[in-house]
Amino acid sequence: MSDFEFLLPDVGEGIAEAEIIDWLVKVGDVVTVDQVVAVIETDKSQIEMPIPVAGTVSVLCGNPGDVLKVGSPLIKVTLGSGSSASAPISGDISAPAAVADVNIGKVSATPADSGVQLLGRIQASPSTRKLAASMGVNIAQVIGTGDNGRVTQEDVRAFISDPQPAVSVAKTVSPSSVSTFVEVPGISTTRKLQGVRRAIAHSMTSALQIPHILEFKEIDATSLLNARALLAKHMKLEKVSVTPLLLRACVVALQKHPNLNARYNVEKEELTEYESVRLGLATATDDGLMVPVIANAETLTASEMSAEIDILVAAAKSRTARPDQLNGSTFTMTNFGSFGTWLGTPVIRPPEVAIAGFGRVSDQVIAVAGVPVVRPVLPIVVAVDHRINDGAHLGAFVTTLAQVLLDAESLVS
Repeated sequence: MSDFEFLLPDVGEGIAEAEIIDWLVKVGDVVTVDQVVAVIETDKSQIEMPIPVAGTVSVLCGNPGDVLKVGSPLIKVTLGSGSSASAPISGDISAPAAVADVNIGKVSATPADSGVQLLGRIQASPSTRKLAASMGVNIAQVIGTGDNGRVTQEDVRAFISDPQPAVSVAKTVSPSSVSTFVEVPGISTTRKLQGVRRAIAHSMTSALQIPHILEFKEIDATSLLNARALLAKHMKLEKVSVTPLLLRACVVALQKHPNLNARYNVEKEELTEYESVRLGLATATDDGLMVPVIANAETLTASEMSAEIDILVAAAKSRTARPDQLNGSTFTMTNFGSFGTWLGTPVIRPPEVAIAGFGRVSDQVIAVAGVPVVRPVLPIVVAVDHRINDGAHLGAFVTTLAQVLLDAESLVS
């Protein structure tokens, strides 16, 4: 008999680690092929992890709450006589797929003088790795333009036409960014940040390195509320949220200002503007803030947008969203008003370059043709990355967004 060491596989785009939530087996249990042995949690979702062999569990490589790096041992199984495997190997499952680790000094296909500097594991999805292998490309040599340097399929294809070796740049943390923690007296409870909350902490630290500029505006929301009533009637519902209308307004404005529907690659100092709009919707969950992504938002009507929101928000809150439903947004919207908040200051999510926020609609006295009247008023805030957009760009976008919302009935179809 031989032992099978199952390594934690890459379960999504750019996922580097996962937390063990629960073991569904114990040492001594007999497992079958594709039996789910553990539940793990990434910063995006919870995943049931199957094992690709049959045998007897010999070692559980961690306890619930432990965080494991992708490629590290998850579980060891003593293979039964009926198993097709005959030697200790690492896990290899089709979905989620396991991928090979690329470590310093272990890439035989990379010449020593190629100029490639490997600083750890290459971030790439299983499909991207498969494409690279089919094209004979050493993925370690490809410059990644995705989130956190992730290699995309487009990067692999571009490498074929211009095979320049990748040189990774090590990131350092300045001493000033590390604070000194001092204990204070009194009764207290300490807990370690895990899962989504840990990911939020890392993301916000990165986000606040962006030089933000913001513009605030208040508009007459009469048309928006009329549009909401029309949408409810169109969908044959008693009541609907204004969120799909706000998202539709963002889409219309972004199509006129593509410089905000973009992603900025800091390392390469390149801005990519997109024709298609992938809207991120900030969503509060029990585990923390998550941002499901509405793909091809420009193709959706308000009613279709509403239905898509329901699906994505439910998936995010239940932690069942797929990686593609939580990655790749080109612009994000947050609705402060859904919590009864007048307004807030949103934080841009890198590598995006802009974010819009909407507050609570409330009755206010405003001047209409020189006469004071009471009207519903919607507060708006938009933040942009000042490295990419100036105040003039920001002002133009906010003006367009306001104009669209002042005729919100046109968004209903």
